[in-house]
Amino acid sequence: MERWEGMPIESFLTALGSTEPVPGGGTAAALAGAVAAALVRKVAALAQRRGRNVGEAVERADAFLRKFLELGQADAEAYAAVVAAQRGGGEALAKALVRAAGVPLEVAQKSLALMDLAERLLPACPKGVRSDLACAARLAWAACLAALYTVDANAQSVQDAKFREELGRARAELADLAEEKAAFVLAPLEEELALWLGERDSNPH
Repeated sequence: MERWEGMPIESFLTALGSTEPVPGGGTAAALAGAVAAALVRKVAALAQRRGRNVGEAVERADAFLRKFLELGQADAEAYAAVVAAQRGGGEALAKALVRAAGVPLEVAQKSLALMDLAERLLPACPKGVRSDLACAARLAWAACLAALYTVDANAQSVQDAKFREELGRARAELADLAEEKAAFVLAPLEEELALWLGERDSNPH
């Protein structure tokens, strides 16, 4: 299988928009996570340059970026294995489906963890890149939800009842936590970014 890491973005998007089964939504979710991680890194690096204490945020953002790229490739490979196993069915297909549901679940988990890192950067974020941090939080949230849609799609064909139950609990918890975290991170950023709009009368005369 062709590797997506290192591929020119235009070539990747062409592949994504093709009728081939991979890459698909799971890989796209991981790419959104990678973009969010890059923006978090930018914010952390600029804050660090200005002498603000961000701990190991730059290194952690780098690690997230690499991991999302790895997971994007893993998702494509996992679903390609499902397509191949569909010809024979049986245990090979069952294992491939579990893997295809598990990889995007990890993308969602990493996306939530990245949102936590974005939250930690709120006090140190330079004014000029608060929009970047807001974009990162939104993209990380989108990556989480998009990955969970891929979990849903693949879990429907999983026959292992215990795995489905555990997966369902994890999926519901991640969705709730991501929404709460996004609201917490975005509220102060969006409020400040909207100041230029001034006070708007909700019932103008």
